[in-house]
Amino acid sequence: MELLTPASPGYDRARRVRNARIDRRPALIARCADADDVTAALALARRRGLPVAVRGGGAHVAGWGTCDDGMVLDLSGMKRLEIDPDARLAIAEPGLTWGEFDAATQQHGLALPGPRNTDVGIAGHTLGGGVGDLSRQFGLTSDNVVFFDLMTADGRRVRASADEHPELFWGLRGGGGNFGVVVRFGFRLHPVTHVLAGPLVHPARHAPAVLRTARDWLATAPDEASLVALAWTAPPVPFVPEQLHFERSVVLIPTWFGAPEQGDEVLASLRNVGPRPVSDGVRRMRYADYQRLLPSPPGFREQNVYNRGELLPELSDAVIDDLLTRWAAAGPNFSVVLGALGGAIGRAPAGPTAFTHRDARWFVEICAQWYGAPESAVHLRPALDGWRALQPVSRGPYLNLLPDPEPEWVRAAYGPATYERLVRLKTTWDPDNVFRFNATIPPRLEEDTREA
Repeated sequence: MELLTPASPGYDRARRVRNARIDRRPALIARCADADDVTAALALARRRGLPVAVRGGGAHVAGWGTCDDGMVLDLSGMKRLEIDPDARLAIAEPGLTWGEFDAATQQHGLALPGPRNTDVGIAGHTLGGGVGDLSRQFGLTSDNVVFFDLMTADGRRVRASADEHPELFWGLRGGGGNFGVVVRFGFRLHPVTHVLAGPLVHPARHAPAVLRTARDWLATAPDEASLVALAWTAPPVPFVPEQLHFERSVVLIPTWFGAPEQGDEVLASLRNVGPRPVSDGVRRMRYADYQRLLPSPPGFREQNVYNRGELLPELSDAVIDDLLTRWAAAGPNFSVVLGALGGAIGRAPAGPTAFTHRDARWFVEICAQWYGAPESAVHLRPALDGWRALQPVSRGPYLNLLPDPEPEWVRAAYGPATYERLVRLKTTWDPDNVFRFNATIPPRLEEDTREA
């Protein structure tokens, strides 16, 4: 284990997370190489009375991978991965990114539902539920967890699974990092090698018709199909025609994971009905290449980010029109991302979990990303107004894209019944709230228990 203090060389870089808006100064950074290092670091934190922030990939928009005055438990060096292709099982440590995980599993023709951004870490994404393009077919990332190996605040190592500590297993699948430090994940994998997918690029004037077509298509699409839609100011990425570089445009990225001979028919209504795209990049490709279609921007660690995700049961004409009106009125650093839900997500294939809003059919991400002043009202205001306007129709925020850690939004992410169940679990496993730099679920105090 390597320990960094504010006086150590490399401390300033080590304390940073992906979002440049987050500027925290921990008292100590513990770089862990294995589970024994995690045990030692937690013991040191107990002796010094330090709260603990846990960092895997460090990508969460709220900056939960760091803190002021506490200990950062940096797990980014823990990257061991064992794959049993016959059992379709992966045992993974929390420092892996999705790019690293996908590269290894694809050597065996296997995959796990996860985000398309390959720089995101596997740990936080999984603990927050985990939505991915494969989720309509195979469920959330957390639905595919077989076990968690967890280090508790008091130094115990426990395994949570359907058979061991089942209530903790329930809470770790969507309840975030509230209960301890996961040092190993056991994942169920699925056969995936190639997909039919690619970008359909439209000019901004087509946006209302294109998004309605996408919505109507998803309503009857098989579970093997997925979709993401972006309303953005297009960067100069290869799949955007040069005439639309730095111009407002809408991109649909449909995906077909099923039998290849059915793909063209399933995607035909998106490619050939309504406004024709100025560019059609749909093709058969390797899953690993598909995961890299939307890479992180250059200098992304210097970028200020305020992104918030809301889970919607439907995408009405009124919601589409309001989102597009806000997009048209905002500056070039504001964008909207729509992601397909439904399918296996709603069926909870692994049984009940702490991820609550399974009836949502759409994920709506309001994005503000910019360089310069971190608290720029010009950039923040459209994003704040955008997600607030969705509240009358939102089921709740998505924990993995919740930049607002106020208790009311954490409760909204779970709903009343699930939140109260998580409070009881937190009281059992972390009664001193050591792990509070996250979407915090505070333990019930002793006096609250007596009153109850």
